[in-house]
Amino acid sequence: MPIRALCTICSDFFDHSRDVAAIHCGHTFHLQCLIQWFETAPSRTCPQCRIQVGRRTIINKLFFDLAQEEESVLDAEFLKNELDNTRAQLSQKEKEKRDSQAIIDTLRDTLEERNATVESLQKALDNAEMLCSTLKKQMKYLEQQQDESKQAQEEARRLRSKMKTMERIELLLQSQRPEVEEMIRDMGVGQSAVEQLAVYCVSLKKEYENLKEARKASGELADRLKKDLFSSKSKLQTVYTELDQTKLELKSAQKDLQSADKEIVSLKKKLTMLQETLNLPPVDSETVNRLVLESPAPVEMLSLKLRRPAFGEDIDLNATFDVDTPPSQPSSIHHSRAKKFSQEIAHSPVQDIPKKMPKGPKQESQLSLGGQRCVGEPDEELASAFPVFIRNAVLGQKQPKRAKAEPCRSTDAVRTGFDGLGGRTKFIQPTDTTMIRPLPVKPKPKTKQRAGMRRALPASQAKLDTFLW
Repeated sequence: MPIRALCTICSDFFDHSRDVAAIHCGHTFHLQCLIQWFETAPSRTCPQCRIQVGRRTIINKLFFDLAQEEESVLDAEFLKNELDNTRAQLSQKEKEKRDSQAIIDTLRDTLEERNATVESLQKALDNAEMLCSTLKKQMKYLEQQQDESKQAQEEARRLRSKMKTMERIELLLQSQRPEVEEMIRDMGVGQSAVEQLAVYCVSLKKEYENLKEARKASGELADRLKKDLFSSKSKLQTVYTELDQTKLELKSAQKDLQSADKEIVSLKKKLTMLQETLNLPPVDSETVNRLVLESPAPVEMLSLKLRRPAFGEDIDLNATFDVDTPPSQPSSIHHSRAKKFSQEIAHSPVQDIPKKMPKGPKQESQLSLGGQRCVGEPDEELASAFPVFIRNAVLGQKQPKRAKAEPCRSTDAVRTGFDGLGGRTKFIQPTDTTMIRPLPVKPKPKTKQRAGMRRALPASQAKLDTFLW
């Protein structure tokens, strides 16, 4: 229960919960409030009367004897003190709360700032680490470049010294004696000069040996080239000789070819004349037989047929080199064949066939030999080479009359075949080939000049004989 007095320092009533102190001036205060006053005041004075107070003059604790009252009765001052204390505590708590909230807000702001600072510092740290790694790489590269630069400088220094030595050696090799003596004097005297002179001597010796080897190799090369030149000249002379021989052979072959062409043309003209002669009526059978026997065509070519060439290629039969003149045969062979023909003609029914003289205008001369047909006029130069009876038969002169035989019906047939000159024609083919066989007549000997003009064809060239069988 409070006393009806209050402390002027804290304005609270005195109660039994706190001690009450007094000073020698008689004023009373709470002991705790008075001690705090003395500690905060500039001088020890009474808070109420302002007199000087010493520590020994303070009465630390006063005791009050109060009358006994009923406990149920509440004192208004006590309640007021409690209310004031509660309000003060509440206001203190609110103030502490506000201060704490302000501190919390400040701490939050500080935390956000610190977080932002931490993030920025983290980014800066990452950038710094990247920069540090880049700088380390650059430093490593620069160190490598520095090492290479040092090596290059060392190599350049070594090459300079080597170049200087080479220049001096070149001066020794190419300059005259005064310049060399001047260079040796410039080298000075000492161990290095002696070593340099030794190097020069060794270099000169090596150069001398190299020159000797080069001279020897050049001599060997010159000898070999001379031998090659002599061999080439001999080969060239041989080639020139072979070329001249080949030219001569070529000229001879050209002459042979021209002669063969002329012979072929002549034989073609003769063949034309023979074809025209063979087209005569049966009354001239003796002349026909004689002409067939004197013809250059072989006797075996009585029944001719066409077949494909042996090489399987298309060959122009109109070419001059395709016509091959048959080789000359001995007279004994002609005599045997003539005897054979005589025996066949003796038993042949050709003698019983009536012969009639041709009447009317002159017709085109045809040849039914192997399916060939030729139309032409007699050549004057060629006609002069034949006997008179052949010229008379070709020119259509009047033939001697013969006794008429018994009439016989002709069994000849008209055929179409290859003419041997690159075209096709119609010809008359008799059913009995023995009717046109010639009489045996002794052949005339062949001239040696004509046999010598013949030349063998290459094996790869097809002949006209291969088309007939």
